[in-house]
Amino acid sequence: MLAFAAPNFVLLQGVIIGLGYGLLAVGLVLIYRTNRVLNFAQGQVGVIAAVFLVKLTADFKFEYWFALVLSIALAAAVGALSELVLRRLFSRPRVLVMVATIGLSQVLLALTALPFIRPHNLYKPVPVPFDISFTLGTTIFTPAEVLTLIVTPIVALVLALAVRTTSWGLSMRAMSENADSARLSGVWIRRTSTLTWTVAGALSAFTAILNAPGQTSALTDVLSPDLLLFALTAALVGAMINLTVAFVAGIGVGVLYELLQWNITSTANQQLVLFIVLLVILTIRVRALRKDSRSGERSTWQHGATTARAAVDALRHRVSVSGTWLAVVVAVALPLVLNVGNNYLFSQVCIYAVIALSLTILTGWAGQVSLGQFALAAVGALVAAHLGGSFPLPLLLVFAGAVTALVAIVVGLPALRLPGLFLAVTTLAFAIFMQEAVLATPCWTVAGIGKTVCTGLPNPASTLIGRPTLLGLSLQSQRSFAWFSLGVLVLSILAVRIWRDKGVARRLVAVRDNELGAAAMGIPVLRTKLMAFGLSGFMAGYAGACLAFSTQRISTETFDPTISFIIISMVVIGGLGSIPGAVLGALYLEGLPSLFGSNATIQFLTSGLGLIAFILYLPGGLGELLHRFGDVVTVGLRALQDRLPPRHPGAPLAGVSGSAHGPDPALPAEPLVPGVVDS
Repeated sequence: MLAFAAPNFVLLQGVIIGLGYGLLAVGLVLIYRTNRVLNFAQGQVGVIAAVFLVKLTADFKFEYWFALVLSIALAAAVGALSELVLRRLFSRPRVLVMVATIGLSQVLLALTALPFIRPHNLYKPVPVPFDISFTLGTTIFTPAEVLTLIVTPIVALVLALAVRTTSWGLSMRAMSENADSARLSGVWIRRTSTLTWTVAGALSAFTAILNAPGQTSALTDVLSPDLLLFALTAALVGAMINLTVAFVAGIGVGVLYELLQWNITSTANQQLVLFIVLLVILTIRVRALRKDSRSGERSTWQHGATTARAAVDALRHRVSVSGTWLAVVVAVALPLVLNVGNNYLFSQVCIYAVIALSLTILTGWAGQVSLGQFALAAVGALVAAHLGGSFPLPLLLVFAGAVTALVAIVVGLPALRLPGLFLAVTTLAFAIFMQEAVLATPCWTVAGIGKTVCTGLPNPASTLIGRPTLLGLSLQSQRSFAWFSLGVLVLSILAVRIWRDKGVARRLVAVRDNELGAAAMGIPVLRTKLMAFGLSGFMAGYAGACLAFSTQRISTETFDPTISFIIISMVVIGGLGSIPGAVLGALYLEGLPSLFGSNATIQFLTSGLGLIAFILYLPGGLGELLHRFGDVVTVGLRALQDRLPPRHPGAPLAGVSGSAHGPDPALPAEPLVPGVVDS
């Protein structure tokens, strides 16, 4: 029987850490209740306040309490400004707003580098107003931890009283129940929303300042996905509605984490337990989470991409086909003129484009938000690492895709009962579990039978993977592998187009928009959702295998969970549901920085600020921009045709039916799939 100790000092340490998780979870719940948004920038708002507090006390020699008030006021102002920037997105798909908050967190991280916020000495610790400590067991609890024990419950109590007794609390609760009814009752929806983000910003400031002492320069780093996951887990226990339950659950998560660290030495086993706990929480709280799913995701996904035309005239069709062939010819010729480094970059862009395509199916068509897509690519990379020299390359890619498809279906099982946004939490947990447990553990022993199974990287620090041959052709040179990667991308695009044209996309979109209506039309909802995860996982799996062969050396750091944020950003920048948009998004985020360096313009275009600008002013993404460009070319060619005399008197111009410039009846109409675009 396993011994599980729970010393008093470990429990108290867990409570102190959990108080921070609880405050962060309360801020997440506040914003979700008001706007139905998962705010991934919640923690980063407080980092600005903590850094600014050091600036005021160390550089300007301000008194602590006055500096504290100014720092919290700054975080509150940043929270309000964030709401004002993102407000125009609140009627758009929730995934767009969620990705915008990811971009916002990057912008807030950059703000900490501004001269009037960043302290001169980066290693100056965050100050504490008193020097009180005590000892419990063998552990000394520092003044910062004593401050957390005193201040956090007071902040939580004040917030609870404000929610229950003030007019803002009443308005927020009315808005969370039904925003339309609240507006008809005289509630100022926009003002309430701004004030809620302001309060959430102040809570984030308290969280960062109370947990910052002793971290010094770590304040200028991006917050880890683990912290966000723990806070989201606590918020889910509260069903994203109950502030009290979320706060208490945050304390419970902190205690559990400390107990696991005290009793379990293996990081992999700790992550396994945490992942199982999260799945259990989702299973237990699924009814409460589904209760408000209708209002939580009522905005249509069609705003995220331009609806494809029902019919296209012959000239426009020829422009599209000609553009496609021109792009293919240029792509095939590029490896001939690129150097070794750029050919490697070319391969990377192609592979990332395939992963983005896989997420286009899952998120753009099926509406399931995944923050662990790159972890699925890691599964394919593991297959390549273990079986790369044992199977022919085509068979290996198919096998890697099949294994990953099974894993994706298992990970996606919670989506069968949960709204799509909550799947983001599960997949984020899976991404962390893959990096810290599966990849980092070369072999493990099956309990009960004593058999050793090797599923992780043979060398987690650096695993060398040799490139195989393709039907006897060597892929050792970067140029040959660039052509191979391009071939994989082209085949992937053709497969996705076939799935779109044969009705797969139509079924996925129907289930995404209205499950009950889709079921009434005879669409098997359960099977359709599982198909989305299977197809998406299959593509991510063989793309991960290609990525392993491309880099030839992988480690646990290769599959950082935050890269999944970049993948979903590619899909949003390219245009939700757009096939060429996924390729353009990969080229934009992966190709531009490497091709043109890290100058100020490229940093702006590919940073969080550029991402927010894209979402605000071009919600259809680069796919929509490409479609508009095709329309402009068509108009120009048609104007040129009108100036030229016809070959035979009385004969209609090419692409023109009679004397009108309408669709050609002889040309088949494009499939009308809302939210799925093409050039």
